[in-house]
Amino acid sequence: MTLANIKTVLTAVLILNVYLYSQPELETAQTKVSKIWGGIAANGDKATFDFRAGFFPNDFDIIQHRGQGSENYLGSGFRLACTDWKAPDDSIYRAAVFGPINDFMLNGKVISPITSYIRFKYPDQTVNGASPGLTDFAVHDPSKFSDGTYDQIIEATYKNVLGVEVKRKILAWSQSLNDNYIIIDVELTNTGVDHISSTGGDSLVQDTLRNFYFSMNQGVANNFYSNGSNPSPSSSERPKYNYVWQHYYGARQGDSLRIFYFYSADDPQTTGDDMGSPVTSQKGRLLNTNLNFYTILHASGEPYITAEQDIDDFLQPKVTYIGTETKIPNPGSGEDPYGSKNYWAMRGGFSDKNLMPNSIPGTHHMLNNDELGTANFSNFPGGTISSVNSKNFSSFGPYNFPPGHKLHFVYAVGIAGIGIEKSQEIGKKWLEGTLTDPPDMPDPNTGWMPSNFAFPVGSSEIDKSKDRWISMGIDSVMLTAWRAKWNFDNNFRIPQSPPPVSSFNVEGSGALNGVVLKWKNPDAEAMQNFAGYSIKRRLSNQDTVFYSEIYSSGSGDKAGEHSFVDTSVVSGVPYYYYIQAKSRIDDNDMNADPLSRGKILYSSRIWIPNISPINPPKYSTEDMSRIRIVPNPYNINDPLVKLYYSDTDGRQINFYNLPGSVKINIYTENGDLIKTIDHYSPQSDGYEKWNMITDAQQVISSGIYIAVFQKPDGEVSFQKFIIVR
Repeated sequence: MTLANIKTVLTAVLILNVYLYSQPELETAQTKVSKIWGGIAANGDKATFDFRAGFFPNDFDIIQHRGQGSENYLGSGFRLACTDWKAPDDSIYRAAVFGPINDFMLNGKVISPITSYIRFKYPDQTVNGASPGLTDFAVHDPSKFSDGTYDQIIEATYKNVLGVEVKRKILAWSQSLNDNYIIIDVELTNTGVDHISSTGGDSLVQDTLRNFYFSMNQGVANNFYSNGSNPSPSSSERPKYNYVWQHYYGARQGDSLRIFYFYSADDPQTTGDDMGSPVTSQKGRLLNTNLNFYTILHASGEPYITAEQDIDDFLQPKVTYIGTETKIPNPGSGEDPYGSKNYWAMRGGFSDKNLMPNSIPGTHHMLNNDELGTANFSNFPGGTISSVNSKNFSSFGPYNFPPGHKLHFVYAVGIAGIGIEKSQEIGKKWLEGTLTDPPDMPDPNTGWMPSNFAFPVGSSEIDKSKDRWISMGIDSVMLTAWRAKWNFDNNFRIPQSPPPVSSFNVEGSGALNGVVLKWKNPDAEAMQNFAGYSIKRRLSNQDTVFYSEIYSSGSGDKAGEHSFVDTSVVSGVPYYYYIQAKSRIDDNDMNADPLSRGKILYSSRIWIPNISPINPPKYSTEDMSRIRIVPNPYNINDPLVKLYYSDTDGRQINFYNLPGSVKINIYTENGDLIKTIDHYSPQSDGYEKWNMITDAQQVISSGIYIAVFQKPDGEVSFQKFIIVR
């Protein structure tokens, strides 16, 4: 190949790469503002995202949608359908069902490029002078938020092959009472499909889309979960997140909301009751107690031209069903006049064969699988145990959708449950056999689950109590959905989150005997309802250990720069800190929902990416009252002991804050001297470790021991410590 040919090929490759990477159809955005993390593709199709690397705080109980399924978490995978549609190749579709990507639009068609803005940004943050190194995940531009209190907005518009423009707006809040859902606002506009009139001549006409349906779905298999990864369970104890009960609330007279939710189901192929995914090797903690859900906030009753004509129809979606799409049975003879199984299911044919009892006449809602009266969640038409693609489907229609008209759908996607601390507490009591039922259950047998819910065969009463506690999360789903609806009805003007700190610096100080935390936050302190700060701390980054508050202040805590010294630390072990600004919702704030008025809001945990721990420096002191023995008690089965306080043999007791020169004599509870350690540190690091082997080369057993510390001048101090093996 000549040099000229090589240059030609390279130029062509360069042009192709520029074209591919500059296509608006291939652009994406991401959201990390709330507890719902994920990505959105500009073309409305599925994509692949993974945000676990770096900052994925396990204590915040995040769900991260991978985007690999055509699901509605961030407005992806919508399917539009109509009858008697003329395609671009002039073929006639008796029933046309198309997503954003199809044979006519291989990459889709973006009308308006995707944009993503955030109200706040990561602060200037350091730990011992080192930055976490994270960059903002969207464009920081506070001017984009004048019409609402949301903290991120993503917008994009694409065109479906049916001639419908799909405008999506994703809104997320970081304030602590509304950070477990995001709102997706979808506006459809029929721009029409131009073609030559069938009556002759060369005039162009536009199509009315007849028997039009808008459909979306959700599953749980394509998600990552922050909780449960550190420490991770063994392969045999990993949660089966795709084993789920699925329930639609909104189909019956008296239902006040429209909610489709998932919750953990027992594995019908194994003995016992593993609902909630208890990890017996980790003291029984439950790893699968959250419920994924979406709730419909608005659905147009009819196509409209002006916004004033857009009226919500509570009966929409008129069709709901569940199952694995490839497992949905074919329609029977005469049931499908259009020749499309997908359209048959979308317009209610599949639901009608398995209709929900007492559903509202004129609707087509399939029976929920937690109301089947069987413990096997998959025992329904379209159900299967092995598939990871079991989903729930919502279908809105039918509409006659004229050109120039619009349809408007708004829904919220969220997670809710009993929380990771309660899940750990419940799991531990379940394993110990001391668990009792939750209070105020609506049903004394099934808790918040349907009255005919079937517990796994062989479930003990303790098992059933565990399941009832998990079902309490359904009440949390209802509360979250109600708050999302309030938010929508009040034009997205619920109380705004207090701004996070603009800087946060964490330094170890031997001179001050602790950890020094400094921060600035002029924006929060300028708020009329500013209510101070909260600092939380925990030992280790494991999700079995929780943060506790070590500093809390009120509205008068204002300064150009703040400083707090945490002296209640042990040198040499890892601590993590984060800080939140507080504001108080006014008792008469009509934009706040009635249950939130008067409460404290916190700036989001998300804005403090505390990736790196601080290890307080070891120091020497002549004050022997400051000597610390760590860990105490020493429990060989505690994973933190093995991870942070043990040598390679898994044994280690640590002495901190020692004088520069001191003798340590260790005695049994009976007074027998078993070990002598002479500590001498010209560097004054005040640290000594012991591998728990006696002077007679014996490993010590469980029990109470006494450490006697003696300086060269004769001053003596002693402390007790406990060993559990």
